[in-house]
Amino acid sequence: MSRKSSPPKKTVVRRKNKVNRKKKWSVPIKIFSFLFLLGLLLFSMGAAGYVIFFRTAIAHGASLTSTKSHSAIVFEEPYADIPELPPDIPPVCDTSLPLVSIIIDDMGYREEIGKKLIALPMNITFSFLAEAPHTGELEEKAFQAGRVILMHQPMEPKGKEWNLGPGALMLRQSKEEQKILFYQNLQAVPHAVGVNNHMGSLYTENRAAMDGLMQLIREEGLFFIDSFTTAKSQGAIAATSAGVATAKRHIFLDNVHSQAKVCEQLKKLVKSARKNGWAIGIGHPNEATLAALVNCQQELLANTRLVSVQELLVAMSRQVQ
Repeated sequence: MSRKSSPPKKTVVRRKNKVNRKKKWSVPIKIFSFLFLLGLLLFSMGAAGYVIFFRTAIAHGASLTSTKSHSAIVFEEPYADIPELPPDIPPVCDTSLPLVSIIIDDMGYREEIGKKLIALPMNITFSFLAEAPHTGELEEKAFQAGRVILMHQPMEPKGKEWNLGPGALMLRQSKEEQKILFYQNLQAVPHAVGVNNHMGSLYTENRAAMDGLMQLIREEGLFFIDSFTTAKSQGAIAATSAGVATAKRHIFLDNVHSQAKVCEQLKKLVKSARKNGWAIGIGHPNEATLAALVNCQQELLANTRLVSVQELLVAMSRQVQ
């Protein structure tokens, strides 16, 4: 009887061991599974948030990042205290409608927007950076379209951290260095009939530097438009002293890259022109400015006569005579 009863006892022991093993490993496996699924869920949520955030950021910032895609060059004078209107605007009152000139600066970097701006049926003046990658092609297109062209000369700003790009005039340079740079830049913009400054809040305040520059501009038979990035600019004074035709910028159109804001600035430009007989606005090749010129041009053209900045200077000289 004892022999017959012993095998069942061993069988029962084995079953208990199997059950014990299952119980021993079931809890760690469940914990591991839970942690794995939790980690997978958190990873999925993080990945989804990453995609949504960056798609939104790109959608809202595309117009800004695209202007910097080619280099670290800063395209506008980065100061909040730029004067909106020069204090000494001589009147021009010999036309039936006030005269308005719009200059688009920084041409040569944004190819597609540059082409669209040139194609607008508006008498806009274009100012080209000599070393920009698309200056040659776009400058020729603007010339063939009958547009007046300026050379956009980079000049030293007060902020030392800003990258002006190549060809900039700096106060530390010798007169000979500046002369070489000026003529190199001018050669890259062959159809230029005038010059205006890119930045230059430090350089344009220096009368000696501006006197030297005006001598070069006069020798080439060019005129000078002061972008007026500082209220202490000596540009117009130096130009007049050198016998160079000159005028100052009145309104920056697109310090805020918004179609509505640019349209508001265009209205200010028209208001200034009505008051003084003429006004100069400066914008830049971006989506907001392009949209504003397309959608707000009817009011602009209905109340003013849009002329090139060269034609404006001719009208001003006739008024003086």
